[in-house]
Amino acid sequence: MIMYDIHGHMGKTSSGDLNSADDLIKDMDHYGIAKIGISSLSGTVNRIQNDLVYEAHLQYPDRIYPYAFINPKAPDALQEIDLCLGERKYKAVKFHSWKNGYYADNTPQLEEVLTRIEQYGVHVQTHVGTSPLSTPFAWIRYAKKHPNLRFVFTHMGCREFAYSVIEAVRDIPNIYLETSVVYEADVLKKVKDCVGSKRIVFGTDWPYKSVECEIQKIYQMGFTEAELEDVFYKNAEQLWTIKGGSKNEH
Repeated sequence: MIMYDIHGHMGKTSSGDLNSADDLIKDMDHYGIAKIGISSLSGTVNRIQNDLVYEAHLQYPDRIYPYAFINPKAPDALQEIDLCLGERKYKAVKFHSWKNGYYADNTPQLEEVLTRIEQYGVHVQTHVGTSPLSTPFAWIRYAKKHPNLRFVFTHMGCREFAYSVIEAVRDIPNIYLETSVVYEADVLKKVKDCVGSKRIVFGTDWPYKSVECEIQKIYQMGFTEAELEDVFYKNAEQLWTIKGGSKNEH
């Protein structure tokens, strides 16, 4: 089975452990993952984080795709979007309100930032589930206000919100749910039944979680072979494809 990992990281972990592009590729080779998209969570400065993932991409351009890490309250947010998505052709934008210390429902800058991203046709990933800063329901409102912008909810709400998130996004076609961190069998069955294989994407949250565990749980969710292809790589392919961006080219 082809596997594309929609959600990984580069740089220091929260506990201060270092990792590198070589470390990442070694794990990918071991588990048979062909491509991965990464953002950096080593700090809060947009430029430093985005240079880090771009350097990894330049080392392995056909296997590591960079995502722009954007703090919407930073004074260089729009400039950083234009550099990363325009000149450098990053594949997505990552938001992490918990790491950056803002409430998504009380950050008016997000409207302008999301509008700018939409012009480039890439998808948006956002960490949801760590209350109170990363509750998912503010991001659901943004997704409804920007129906042409594709959103990936990483961890699909985590343990705190997974059940309610699955129900809340059931009929919102531009929200996809990423599978890492959630291990409860009943939750995984529910997301399969409620959302379906076309809007579920495989991710490992590398290097934070067990790659083997993240892979094996997908096989336990009861998907058909065709549905497994959606989850493991076809949905990632579509999300990494530029959609109708006026400033970017595929």
